[in-house]
Amino acid sequence: MSMMATSVDPNPPEVIPAPAWHRSRGEMGRWVRLALVCSLLLISGGVRLWQAGKVEAVLQEGRVSPFPLEQVPRVLGDWRGEDTKIDSKIARRTGATDLVTRRYVDQRTGASIELILLYGPTTEVFNHVPELCYKAAGYSKKAGPDVREIEVDSHALPFRSLVYTKGEGGQAEFHEVFYSWRFTNHWSPEIEGTFKRFERIPGLLKVHLARKVSDQERRDIGNPCEDLLRVLLPELESRLALTMPLPARPNGGDRE
Repeated sequence: MSMMATSVDPNPPEVIPAPAWHRSRGEMGRWVRLALVCSLLLISGGVRLWQAGKVEAVLQEGRVSPFPLEQVPRVLGDWRGEDTKIDSKIARRTGATDLVTRRYVDQRTGASIELILLYGPTTEVFNHVPELCYKAAGYSKKAGPDVREIEVDSHALPFRSLVYTKGEGGQAEFHEVFYSWRFTNHWSPEIEGTFKRFERIPGLLKVHLARKVSDQERRDIGNPCEDLLRVLLPELESRLALTMPLPARPNGGDRE
């Protein structure tokens, strides 16, 4: 077994400190980087606060109906309407900030239609559709959905039409439903794909019609819902014109 002798240099080389100017530059660089990080954090926080404030402002705007829905006339052509009552709990569940429910009767034919007009913030009212509400009430879909276009001043306004049923045999009830939403200057029953743009859709106006029908009734000819919509929609558009005008159509009325 051998041992290796080690020795310690009694005079180790002197460690020469970095020049003062070099130390100053290093410390300054660290301070600059720290200041940059802090600035980025402050800017990011400021942007988030600004975005949150903007979203809140839009949501608050969406709580106010463009006009009081009560202004819609109770006399629409041959139709005469009277206000109906809705359970206050049901009204609250809709999320609407303005809500009108009426029964309109055609003085010529005696046809009766239940009308619901509601307006509210998009995030609170968008899911109140017949496809969900009727199913929850125990109804099953009998027909539809079909798209019916209502001509108003050379514009074709789309509405969704469905029929729901409840009960069996001679006790079965059949309800026809028409509905559509008004948002970003358009009418459409399709809003499922728009929720990534909530900031552009602060509020929704909904028109919902419902009436009892028979199992064998022809709904594609002389439909009372379509007849009522033809006199109702111009009244709505005339009141929305100042705040939510329909977009101009090219070539004097071409459809989109």
